[in-house]
Amino acid sequence: MQTKEHLRDRPKRKIVTRVLLLLLVLLFLSILLAGLLLPMLVSSQRARQAILARINDSIDGRVDFTALSMGWFKGLKVTDFSFNDTSGQTSVRASQITTKPRYSSIFTGSLSLGRMIIDQPKVHINLKAHQPEKYKPPAQEVSTTKRPELIALPIKEIDLIVNNGSLKIIDTKARTAEVTEISSRLTLNLPRQYLAGQMGKLLANLRAKARLGFAKAQYAGWEIGPTETEIQAEDGLLKIDSFSSKVNDGRLNFTGQADFNRSPVLLKTAEPIQIASDIKIGSRITEKLLIYLNPIFADAVNVSGIMNFNCERLIIPLAGGGRNDIELVGTVSIDQLQLQASDLLSQILSLVAADATAHYITIQPTRFIVQNSFIRYDDMQVNVGDNPVNFKGVIGLDRTLNMTVTLPYTLKGKTAKVGEEVTGERVTLSLKGTIDRPELDLGRLFEEQLKQQLQNQLKEKLDGRLEDELGKKLLEGLEELLKSE
Repeated sequence: MQTKEHLRDRPKRKIVTRVLLLLLVLLFLSILLAGLLLPMLVSSQRARQAILARINDSIDGRVDFTALSMGWFKGLKVTDFSFNDTSGQTSVRASQITTKPRYSSIFTGSLSLGRMIIDQPKVHINLKAHQPEKYKPPAQEVSTTKRPELIALPIKEIDLIVNNGSLKIIDTKARTAEVTEISSRLTLNLPRQYLAGQMGKLLANLRAKARLGFAKAQYAGWEIGPTETEIQAEDGLLKIDSFSSKVNDGRLNFTGQADFNRSPVLLKTAEPIQIASDIKIGSRITEKLLIYLNPIFADAVNVSGIMNFNCERLIIPLAGGGRNDIELVGTVSIDQLQLQASDLLSQILSLVAADATAHYITIQPTRFIVQNSFIRYDDMQVNVGDNPVNFKGVIGLDRTLNMTVTLPYTLKGKTAKVGEEVTGERVTLSLKGTIDRPELDLGRLFEEQLKQQLQNQLKEKLDGRLEDELGKKLLEGLEELLKSE
């Protein structure tokens, strides 16, 4: 039998239940309303100003955009985006940036941006621009026993598409590199966390796939035509698929890979490859590259020719290495070479009464090795017209020289011709100095010429009046005397 107190409590419990249900309904409606209103709030002018203020207060530069819109199904869209850093070195423009983030990923602690599309981005970097000095507080001692901090990455996945972009870089010497009509796609999966300062481990755990393409690129005399290649990274191994591009009316071919699990990170060719085929060269390529190939290119102007390069092995440091890690083995040749104002070549040609402007110069196929910051080859034959000039020795990446040059004539005054046998030893001179100022040792040349003249005069005076044995001894004595001098 129910008591009177129990009958009185029943209406109270019903009221409490109704209130709780009403509160839950109101909470649900509030969340629903907030969800419906959030895109409108984010897309408002006031929200735009607040977001820009927050961003610009936290970066070294200024960001701006004319409009920001948000939709639960349409994603985020930023119009007329721009960024300029305070130094005036970097500026970025984009007509539109859109992305469809997976909003549910926010609750897992790793944001997935989904597909992000950047339309007509224009990046301009001026490394020559003046950088204002900034106050640097005194350096504080850091405890060496401090453990690396474990950092959680807020972004888990990126799917980036670039449409019709451009990149322009002005280096410290006011030279311009420019890439136009860039169309690329990058899919990137990041590890959930990594240790601060251990970028190598972060790269070793990346999973990425990219397609890079552009219509035109140019830098320091290189004119590159339409190019497209695939790049993949998994388990720390980066692979660049084979591609071929039109460069200076010739072809440039490449494929390679790099292992981010090792230090330093080195980009290597997987197999022998014909990197350059019939590429036209000019003065700008000469001053940046060919000057390390042969000292005749020092101070050369109005350079033209056609280069071929067959690479057996190529190793280039990408991170954590230096020029001592550069390795290159290959064979290079240059046909139809013409140049002016090369002091070294002018010296050599004056000795044999030849004119470089009257003939094409040919560098015969020459195998060379780059290792431990030195370039070495045993014989690089440079044909000036039909006169061979042979170079041998070492060129340092620090621009030093230690070489010899063999001239196209013998100690007996006979001139060597390409494709013809010559009797007697050709004159060989030392070549030292730097690639900017090569120094040809003419002392031995004058010594050899004087010796030859004395020998000829002595033979004429002897004229068979002394026995051959005695004549030989006199000549040997004369040679020893000249050497001691």
